[in-house]
Amino acid sequence: MIFTSFMNEYLIKGGLQKGDKVLLHSNLKYLFKSLLKKKIIFKVDDIADSILEFLGPKGTLVLPTFNFDFCNGKPFSFLDTQSQMGIFSEVFRNKNKLNRTWHPVYSFSIHGNIPIAELKKNNYSAYGKDSIFHWLLVNDGKIAIIDLPDQKSMTFYHYVEELMNVDWRFFKNFHGIYEDLNRNKNNITATIFVRNVDNGIITDVNNMEKFLWSKNFYKGHNLNSSKGLRTILANDIFLATKDIIIKKEALGMLYRKGKLLDKKI
Repeated sequence: MIFTSFMNEYLIKGGLQKGDKVLLHSNLKYLFKSLLKKKIIFKVDDIADSILEFLGPKGTLVLPTFNFDFCNGKPFSFLDTQSQMGIFSEVFRNKNKLNRTWHPVYSFSIHGNIPIAELKKNNYSAYGKDSIFHWLLVNDGKIAIIDLPDQKSMTFYHYVEELMNVDWRFFKNFHGIYEDLNRNKNNITATIFVRNVDNGIITDVNNMEKFLWSKNFYKGHNLNSSKGLRTILANDIFLATKDIIIKKEALGMLYRKGKLLDKKI
C-alpha cells in the first residue's frame, strides 16, 4: 500500500492522469534511490505494473524499445531483439512481445488500451505518419520523461522535423534481415530521417527544452529541470517545434553545427 501511494503521488505530481495515452522515456536510477531511502520494498516489475494500474483500462503506455544494431548490418528479430533503452524498457518488452511496433530500429512496446491498428502497421519510416508519434499527436497523447534531459529522450522532435522535411536531415535507407513475429525472415529496407553529419549537424535541443518550460508546456516535479517526472502534451510540443522551424529559428534550438563528425543518428 505504501508503494502504491508513493507511485500514485509521483505520477500525479509529474502531470499524469487516469486514462492518459503516454509515451514514457525514463532513467529510473533516482526513482530507485527515492524508494530505497523510504525503505520501500519493490521490484522493477512493480513499477511497471503500478504505472499501468494508475493509467487504468482506458490508458495507453508506450515505451521505446530502440535497438540500433540493424543500422550496422545485424539482423532484427521482432520477438527476440532486445531493447537498448535500459532495463525498464526491456521489462515492458518482455511483458508481451507481440505488443511491439514494426520498425527494426525505432520500435515501441505498447501496453494497456492497445491501438491494435498501430501494431499492424509496417512503418518503414521511423518518424513518419505511420509511426506511434503521429498516433500520439492525433489522439491527444502525452510524452513523459523521468530524470532525463530532452537531449537524451525527446525523439518526438524528429517526427516534427520529418513532417516538415527540414534541410538539416535526410532520408537514409537501411537494409537487412528482418525476422517477423511468425519467425519468417526477409530482406527489408527501413528508413530513418537522419541528420546530415557530413555538414557537421549535431542534434542539440537543450534550448528547446528551456523554451518549452518558459511557455509552461512542461508540467512536472521540478520547474525548469529535467529532474523527476515531467510531462507535455504531444500537441503542444508539435506546434511549438513546427513554429520554430517555420520561423527558421531551429539552429540553436533543434541542432547546432560542429566541426567534428558525430556519427550517432
